[in-house]
Amino acid sequence: MVCALLTISINGQGEINEHVFSEFLSKSDTSLIMLGENHSSSVASIIYPQLIEKLNRNDNLKTLLIEFGPSEAYFYTEYLKTGNEKMLNYTIYAGYYKDWRKAWKQIYQVNKSLDEPLKITGIDFDRARTFAYALYNIFKGYQERPLFVDSLMNVIKQDTFYTKYTNGYPTETDLIFTRDTRELIKKNYPAIEEMLSPDDLYFVDQMINNECMAYNEEREEGLYRNTLKGIRRSGETEFFLLIGRDHTYLNAIYDDEPRLATMIRESESCGISLLTGLVLHENSQQWGKDYEEAITLFEVRDKIPWSEYNSDIQKRAKREFSVIPLKEELEPLAGYTDYIIVARDQDPIAF
Repeated sequence: MVCALLTISINGQGEINEHVFSEFLSKSDTSLIMLGENHSSSVASIIYPQLIEKLNRNDNLKTLLIEFGPSEAYFYTEYLKTGNEKMLNYTIYAGYYKDWRKAWKQIYQVNKSLDEPLKITGIDFDRARTFAYALYNIFKGYQERPLFVDSLMNVIKQDTFYTKYTNGYPTETDLIFTRDTRELIKKNYPAIEEMLSPDDLYFVDQMINNECMAYNEEREEGLYRNTLKGIRRSGETEFFLLIGRDHTYLNAIYDDEPRLATMIRESESCGISLLTGLVLHENSQQWGKDYEEAITLFEVRDKIPWSEYNSDIQKRAKREFSVIPLKEELEPLAGYTDYIIVARDQDPIAF
């Protein structure tokens, strides 16, 4: 296979011009690209749609893993299928951040042009509201429903449901609702299986068998198990996962806890070839605590372990966005990650 050159133009100015991703995906085994991002910067929403377009066009990559639950993946899938922007309102990123709404509109345009649609798989925990509204949206398409389904839908459609349950960090009330609902569906699974189409059953199965529940010490292991299940279930061989940077470290910087990337790389049984990297910021802004003020980051210059290699990284970071494989003088950094993207002069995310 000839390695295609990956070029991403950013507002007609900066560009990513490296073949590191296509070179990796040219392998014949199951391949996963991980890119770690900073949630309060606009960088990921800028480069994500174009990375998807290029990787699909050059390497036939079709499956996107996301750091959200299966219910969020359901709404993105429905949006890509129908173009109904109401579906985006139920998602956390595109439902709240202007930059991510714009990004998913770009992904929609890409998807419209494809013979085979993109597949979205959620590997993280479900938020209670998103979980419930996804089930409601699925179930309302069927006229003959079991009584327990109608009862559940009656609970979800009440105005008080929105105020009682959240779309953020799961509260104990959220967790109880999600656990009880999952058990209800599992208990009555034959009726659900008979009622739903294969496409709808696909998402319900993921929601009720999600290995993640919340931000807890089991989350990283849950992400790992969900990733393996999502990859094996898809039948594809090439995958792209955009996720928070902390999960992408092969050797964690802040503590000794194993990360998702470490678990995949060190597993002898999962059979996944991994290329993991992250975005570093230089003279770029993000939102500070509670999104109250923008702060400027100089991560390459100031932060360990990158600061020791500042001059060598800066020589290679010639554009607004530069993909830098950690080779030659930078090879000692490869113990942390396989590549970095240095983002210069970028704004915080808009909301």
